[in-house]
Amino acid sequence: MGQETIHPTNHAIDRFKERVLPLLPDDSRTRMKNKKNIKQRLYGLARRAEISTEGHQILHLQVFLAIHDYPPIPLTLVINTAKKILVTLYISSGWVMDESNGRIVWRWCA
Repeated sequence: MGQETIHPTNHAIDRFKERVLPLLPDDSRTRMKNKKNIKQRLYGLARRAEISTEGHQILHLQVFLAIHDYPPIPLTLVINTAKKILVTLYISSGWVMDESNGRIVWRWCA
């Protein structure tokens, strides 16, 4: 599939608001409340993902959402390669967020 554009659906944007926004620091959350900013961030995440269409129509890709001076958030993007859309997203399974001494850390919990 290469560098073809993957378009986020309104559902994916809503799931970002619901699942990711509450995890962001206040200043980033304020900037990301704008739908246009969320959409641009999702375009960027999908663009970085290595996507192969061989034998797949629906892909579950793990990525990390990096926010300046904040631990990356592990996300799974659900992409329909035939329609070239980002269907939805969620916090990747197996990751747990811990808060310790005022710092947030994501750790793998297999």
